[in-house]
Amino acid sequence: MKKFLLILGVALAATFVTESAYAQVKVGKGQLSGSLESNNIYYDKDNIMQESGFMKRPDKVFGSHDYLKLDYTLGRFSAGIQIDGYLPPMYGFDIYSLKKKANRIDGSSMLTGFFTKYVQWEDTNWGVRLGDIYDQFGNGLIFRTYEDRALGFNNAIAGARVHYNLNNYFTIKALAGMPRYYDKRNTNWVWGADLSLSLSDIVGWNNGLVAIEGSYVGRHQNDVLAYAEYRGITGLDSKTLNMVSGRLNFEVAGFTLRGEYVTKLNNDVDMNEGVHEGRKGNAIHIDLGYSYKRFSASATFRRQENMNTLLMLGGQGGCNVINYIPVLTRQHTYLLTNLNPYQPTSTGGEIGGQIDLYYSLRNKSNRTKYWNFHANFSTFQNLDYVEYPGAPVSEGKKTWLEINVDAERQWNRKIKTTFLYAYQEYDKSHGLGAPQYLKSHIFVADMTYKFNKKHSLHVEAQYLADFDNKQGDWVALLAEYNFAPKFSFYVSDMWNCEKAELNFANQKNYLIHYYQVGASFTHGRTRIQLSYGRNREGVVCSGGVCRPQPAYTGVNLALTTSF
Repeated sequence: MKKFLLILGVALAATFVTESAYAQVKVGKGQLSGSLESNNIYYDKDNIMQESGFMKRPDKVFGSHDYLKLDYTLGRFSAGIQIDGYLPPMYGFDIYSLKKKANRIDGSSMLTGFFTKYVQWEDTNWGVRLGDIYDQFGNGLIFRTYEDRALGFNNAIAGARVHYNLNNYFTIKALAGMPRYYDKRNTNWVWGADLSLSLSDIVGWNNGLVAIEGSYVGRHQNDVLAYAEYRGITGLDSKTLNMVSGRLNFEVAGFTLRGEYVTKLNNDVDMNEGVHEGRKGNAIHIDLGYSYKRFSASATFRRQENMNTLLMLGGQGGCNVINYIPVLTRQHTYLLTNLNPYQPTSTGGEIGGQIDLYYSLRNKSNRTKYWNFHANFSTFQNLDYVEYPGAPVSEGKKTWLEINVDAERQWNRKIKTTFLYAYQEYDKSHGLGAPQYLKSHIFVADMTYKFNKKHSLHVEAQYLADFDNKQGDWVALLAEYNFAPKFSFYVSDMWNCEKAELNFANQKNYLIHYYQVGASFTHGRTRIQLSYGRNREGVVCSGGVCRPQPAYTGVNLALTTSF
């Protein structure tokens, strides 16, 4: 607790100190910029949660994730460093070197950290970068390295990248390096190249876009044969996995078409449990879009099979990947619509997609009045699954279905409302056994009232009606008051108001309130947020990628500042 109070004091001091650093920091003839982010949790005692069986971890534990980033630029040259500190890791985050000891969050004071760094030169048509590299080929199905602090995710490769652009006719880049695996470097090298050829620029067509693109990625896997022998996997006869992709981009008169096909050229591990034979992987991804005046529509289709490409075959956790398979469903912001978010299947593959429709109705005589309408449909099915380890592979079944519609109404300068309805079907087994569907109707009413330019009140009321009494009905309420631009206060509550099959713990305590109360303060480029409350066990999602979130009760303190 002393450390938590110390960080709170530092945060308050930083709020006022950084005000003087807003001017550009000159170092010689160059410029220095930086940012600091600190996320801290003090885990409090909660007898009700522990006695009910919803929270099994010890109490009064501290976790802190901190990120200091510094960048220096001088003309076309730039360099930077980032220091990640897990002091110690927060509950629910995978940290490789502490996995056996600290992932339980048992009061351990073990600390760990990581450095990322780079130097680069960017000229008019070409550039080179040495150090840690973040990049993506196409949709990321073949290769993507990125950082997401909400997930504790960072798989940057340490190596080199070069790129060249010829008058927008074509662009080529190549890279190679060793990926980051939590708080260590993985020794399995990754390398690749990406090429984009703009046919419309070559022929001088200015009314649209036609481009063809392609990528190659190789992954060296020193442990492949030993791991295959250990797991009894046959058909893996190469220490290098080779993957290629081809893409087409087309745009004209409000219509867009983007397609990508990816394939693994040699066998990789089959992600189905109990399957002991390697196989190739492939994916097809298609995006369609159309817009005309106040109407727009988009549709996305994807079929992927065995495309979860690991850094190393014996690795664990969400950071053990070099590609990106995003969730193609609506990314909600409301509490109950995110109660059971969809995650890409962890089995051999899936097929599905989503459709979005938008329409805006404007008042020609009064710009403060308008309607925005939105409808979304998404569904996915796994290609195959096993009911238990060692069981035969069965034909795939539906893993997700959602239909949602919402209407946003700006009544005048003061009042805006949003009403949303969603129907969701979610397979709780996630393709790892016989389907266990959770079906629900969700209703949301959302209103914002502006008293004046600085004061506003935002309230939400949400209700989840359980279709077959497996998770029970849920209610959620939220109220937020803003004093722009400095202060914001909020209070929320979410509770399971009906007994259900999934309340396997002490049934007398099914009516547990997951309350939250918090405030934020913003001063220039510094923001501090402090909150306290209960957090339900589930998943935290960011950009369609999710990680497990254990239940906990505690104080959260977040600080972000930059100069």
